[in-house]
Amino acid sequence: MYYRKLAFIGFVLLLAPLYFVSASLLKYGLGVGFLFDPLEAFLSVAGRRVVFNVVSPFMFLGGLSLALVMNTYAVARLNVRREEGTIVSTVRLKPRLSNIAVAVMSILLLATLVGYVFLENFTYRY
Repeated sequence: MYYRKLAFIGFVLLLAPLYFVSASLLKYGLGVGFLFDPLEAFLSVAGRRVVFNVVSPFMFLGGLSLALVMNTYAVARLNVRREEGTIVSTVRLKPRLSNIAVAVMSILLLATLVGYVFLENFTYRY
């Protein structure tokens, strides 16, 4: 039953990045700021934005990576061995919906955040 605990912990680790990405997409994609405006007001206090900019990459990317690793561990097993000079590997998957859902959400959020970082910092500006 450890896999249910891993799914719960992974879901908790998803909450902050999911809120931030959802709020940002709603605000800057659709112009709806009801989720982002409280965050913006919180970060407008002097010093909080600096702390947020330092802590958030570790919290978001680290938390999502940890959730992905934990929930992948809950559903997948990799076995590598040698047979007659050949390396043979097997992957076993147990279909546990909650763990797979957390892993997929982690991958999607990681892709969104990494894509944002890339586009924000490495695109050509006129």
